[in-house]
Amino acid sequence: MKKIYYICLLVAFVFFMASCENDIDNYDMPNGGIFGTVIDEQTGEAIPFPVEGGSGVMVSLTEIETGATAPITFRANQDGTYRNTKVFNGYYRISFGSCPVVGIAEEYVEIKGQTEFDILALPFSRISANASISADNEITVNYEVETLDPSFVLKNVQVMWNYAPGVDINNANHANIATKGSAASGSHLFELLNDREFVENHYKIVSNKNKIYVRVSATTEVASMSNTNYSKVIELTIN
Repeated sequence: MKKIYYICLLVAFVFFMASCENDIDNYDMPNGGIFGTVIDEQTGEAIPFPVEGGSGVMVSLTEIETGATAPITFRANQDGTYRNTKVFNGYYRISFGSCPVVGIAEEYVEIKGQTEFDILALPFSRISANASISADNEITVNYEVETLDPSFVLKNVQVMWNYAPGVDINNANHANIATKGSAASGSHLFELLNDREFVENHYKIVSNKNKIYVRVSATTEVASMSNTNYSKVIELTIN
């Protein structure tokens, strides 16, 4: 009798687990997604962001007309684009709240399938930069910073390079960085052969087809708040 009893318990357990599995599998999968670019409304160009890791810009999607209180959050890319391919169809408020790169950036969007949606915003500063590399691997970087409002105080310009494509002022995202202070235009020379980071990481650069990446940042102060904007990432090939 005990043997029959345990067999019955085992059968009941198997049916219970199968029922639970079916319940889990019955949940709907996300049927939409959203992607786009944060665009400078005056120039029509993408606004560069920091690297999309821990220092990246957070995107928030809050579903409206459903009583939802917790937003869906994810990071935008450093080239100013963003993407989340697993979102339920519906009406959402999309925002880049507390963003140290742009001012107010918030819109309403209907997601229906994979939906492209660009956001218009204004950066605190715009940075143009160019870079060249000599035969003996000296990098010359020229830059110019434009603040968008006279009340925006330019506090610090920094020029940096990295052996990985992600480049920003976070310590993990640059190999070397130079501070130029409040100079709105200028240049900087990196002598790579005398750069310890270049020498010690040369094998990484070689394995990446001799590529290194250069970028310029500008930190402005607005109403006692610091905001950091970036140039586009410049790709160079070492000799």
